[in-house]
Amino acid sequence: MLDEKDINDKHQHMLYPTVRVRTTKAGGSGTLIYSRQVPDEDEGIFESYVLTNEHVIDDNIKVEKKWSTLLKREVKTDILAECSVEMFDFEYGSWEAGHSAYRSEIMCYDKDMDIGLLRLQTSKKFDNVATMFPRGEHKKQLRLFQPVYAIGCGLGHPPLQTRGQLAGFTDVIDNYPYWLSTAPTIFGNSGGSVYRGDTFEFIGIPSRIAVMATGFSADAITHMSYFIPMPSIYNFLEDQLFNFIFDKSMTSKDCANQRKHKRNRDEKNMVADIVKDSEPVEASTEREDPWGKIR
Repeated sequence: MLDEKDINDKHQHMLYPTVRVRTTKAGGSGTLIYSRQVPDEDEGIFESYVLTNEHVIDDNIKVEKKWSTLLKREVKTDILAECSVEMFDFEYGSWEAGHSAYRSEIMCYDKDMDIGLLRLQTSKKFDNVATMFPRGEHKKQLRLFQPVYAIGCGLGHPPLQTRGQLAGFTDVIDNYPYWLSTAPTIFGNSGGSVYRGDTFEFIGIPSRIAVMATGFSADAITHMSYFIPMPSIYNFLEDQLFNFIFDKSMTSKDCANQRKHKRNRDEKNMVADIVKDSEPVEASTEREDPWGKIR
C-alpha cells in the first residue's frame, strides 16, 4: 500500500525543486536552493537562486580582454550571458503539465570546482526549495549503503528520479573531493541533485559518471555517479560571499555589500601594484668592495 505522505514529501522536497537549465548551445539540470523575501523591499518581492554545474552553463561564460579606464591597461573580464531556467508544472501531484521558463543571470561560478549559481529574474515566490544537509554533519550522519535519490533532467527529459546507495566518500578528481552514488545518472543530470533517501535532504550535485573505453567508443557506467559533496558546496557559497543562502543570520543585502567592498579593495590593490611596478628603480651611488661590504 502506498504511503501518501511519503510520496507527497518526495515530490515536494526532491522532485519539485528540480529545474532544467538551458544555455545558448546546451544545458542540463539545476536545483532551487533559495526563495525568500528581498530585504528592505515591498512585501511580496522575492529572490530565488538555482545551483548547478559550471560546465552546464559554460557556453554562456566568455572571458575577454577589455580596456580598464581605472587600471589603464587591458584586463580579463568575464562576459556572462543569460541562461533559461525551466520550472515544471504538475497536475494531480505527478502528472507533468508543462513548464515555465525564467531568465536568469549567472551570479558566480568556479570552473575548477564545477559549481555555478544562478539568480532568477523574477520576483515570484517558489514554495518548493531543496533542504540543504546541515554543514559539518556529514561524517556523523552519512554512511555507505544509505539510500539516496538522484534527480535531474537526464537527456533533457523532465525531472526523473533514480534510486541507489552511497558508495564512496574519498574519490578525488582534478584535486577536488567527490562522493560516489549508485543511483544511475546520465548526460543531462549534471547540475541536478542527490538527496538522502530517508530525510530527503540535498547532499550534492551530480557532476560526472564513470566511462569505460571499448574499442573506438566509450560506454557510460551510469551506476558509478560522482557528485560534488555538501562541504564543497558550502565552501563555494562562502568563498563567493553568498553565505545568506545557508546562514539565516545574514541577508542577501549584507552579502552584496561584502562583495562590493571586496571588489573595491581588489581594484585598489591592483592599482597600487601597477603604480609600484611602474616606479623607476634608482641606481645605487654606493660602491661595493670585493669583500661584499658596502661603503
